[in-house]
Amino acid sequence: MILGSDNLILAGFIIASLFLIKGPNFQYYWFVFNGIWIHLYLDGTVGYWQKHQWLFQKYSELDLRYPLQEPTLMTISAIEFFIMGPLCVWIALRIKFQKNEILTNFLIGLTSAIQIMGTIFFVANEWSRNFKDVCQYGCFTYTFANIFYFWIFFVAANPVWIIVPLQQIITAYKNLKNLFEPKKSKKA
Repeated sequence: MILGSDNLILAGFIIASLFLIKGPNFQYYWFVFNGIWIHLYLDGTVGYWQKHQWLFQKYSELDLRYPLQEPTLMTISAIEFFIMGPLCVWIALRIKFQKNEILTNFLIGLTSAIQIMGTIFFVANEWSRNFKDVCQYGCFTYTFANIFYFWIFFVAANPVWIIVPLQQIITAYKNLKNLFEPKKSKKA
């Protein structure tokens, strides 16, 4: 059904993205993408609230913790929906409209640290369970489903949410350092 609730929710996220489409740099796009699509839509609306049944079914194929509503995963998904999504969108708007660089860079560092921590908990939780929820048929069986869901979406994709936030922390630190360093005057 075209006007089903799943499609209306998706349309809302597309419209919100279109309003934020033009931005100044990679950092802006990283926070818009993460805030709207990863935290609010995928991990929040699909993973936590279990909306958009087709995508939730794909999430469930990727990771059995979703249909089981495993507590650690649900906590991470709730943090992503209620805290990380709004923070990322707020940071993107602050970057776009160049609001208070000190606060913006502090928020970038804080949000990126929370992202790294969430990713570590997400992976460590599954590791502590011997990957039973993401490798239903064994991690080293090379079926299409295992390669696609485990090796691409779990193994290859998760480091992105450690590497890029770490880069964001370093950039925010350098920006803050430059803002607080006394300006050196040129001597004639």
